[in-house]
Amino acid sequence: MKEFHIGSYRLSVDAEAARAYYAAHPLPWVACDCAGCRNFIQAVKTLPPAVTDFFAALGLDPEKPAEVYAIDQEESAALCPYGAFYHLTGEIWVGLPTSGCCGEWLTLAEGVEAAFRPDCALLPEDFPRPCMQMEMECRLPWLLEEENPYYHGR
Repeated sequence: MKEFHIGSYRLSVDAEAARAYYAAHPLPWVACDCAGCRNFIQAVKTLPPAVTDFFAALGLDPEKPAEVYAIDQEESAALCPYGAFYHLTGEIWVGLPTSGCCGEWLTLAEGVEAAFRPDCALLPEDFPRPCMQMEMECRLPWLLEEENPYYHGR
């Protein structure tokens, strides 16, 4: 395991164990076929290198979230706000919240934030332990040819 100091977090991460797990479980990853999930899988490929490098250092594949959800919005049909979370192998030693689900939200790039939590939702039984969860909020381009159903502008 490698130790990371990220913002107020101190994490112990086994990136190789997570990377091996994700490599053994090929795409398609998200079971849902809704427009939001299909767009996410395409649009996450446009994340800036700082974000993809961050994911790689932790052994994560941005295209393989445990869960993803699009958020209704009114600003632009060309962008879609998303929430997603990812499982990673390791433990949080410092940076846990005293209340709420996550610790400090970290800005990874413009429009992309992440936070960590010690518990995991929707964790597959065969995922390597110990594990934790990374939450992500981001604004990604709407890339599908079809209309963005989450845009409710005027």
